[in-house]
Amino acid sequence: MKRASYWIILLLTLFICFILGYQRSVVARSSYVLTSRKGQLIAQIEQKENDLNRLKEEVQSLTEEVASFPQVAPSTELQVRLAEQEEKLGFSELKGPGLIITLADSKQKPKPDDDPNYYIVHDWQIRNLIRFLLRVGADGVAVNDQRIVFNSEIVCAGPIIIVNGQRLSPPYRIFVVGDPKLLQEKLESFPDLELLKALRDTYGLVFQLETSPSVSLPGRPVEVLMSAK
Repeated sequence: MKRASYWIILLLTLFICFILGYQRSVVARSSYVLTSRKGQLIAQIEQKENDLNRLKEEVQSLTEEVASFPQVAPSTELQVRLAEQEEKLGFSELKGPGLIITLADSKQKPKPDDDPNYYIVHDWQIRNLIRFLLRVGADGVAVNDQRIVFNSEIVCAGPIIIVNGQRLSPPYRIFVVGDPKLLQEKLESFPDLELLKALRDTYGLVFQLETSPSVSLPGRPVEVLMSAK
């Protein structure tokens, strides 16, 4: 009986020792794995920091190199050409000799048998006149204080006319920059010229043309041109 108990105790002791040894082995292996992984992460972090520092140095070097380049200003010829294009496109003010054409509604009271449209200025009359002037050589045109540019709209709204989204009331003064003599000669072939003269002579519509040694056209800012719909 005692001998059997001895073997039982011995087996239990050996089993416990085996379990403890196995646990220590697992803990040791886990510790090794964690330590190794930690070392790898630290190495990766250090590598990233080194790469970042290297990139910072490259950026600083390139910045200093760019700053060392001489500042090249546009040539005088280029500046002149840019200014000319801005004037023609309507970005900036334009001055020069030209024409001033005035259109206004008649002050006469329409007769019962007359068409009342004969006594007032219409948007299409202004549009046709401006398009013709620009086609035959005008450098720039404005209606009252509104510069005519590539996206300008001229529309009728009852007794007034809207230009560039602005409400204009008669008289409508069309300012034209260009060779006055040439423009006057070209106007003789304007398709609506005889009609305007007839409306003036018969119904009192105001249609006047004068030359001027100095006509000033306002510019339209680029941001206004780009935002216009």
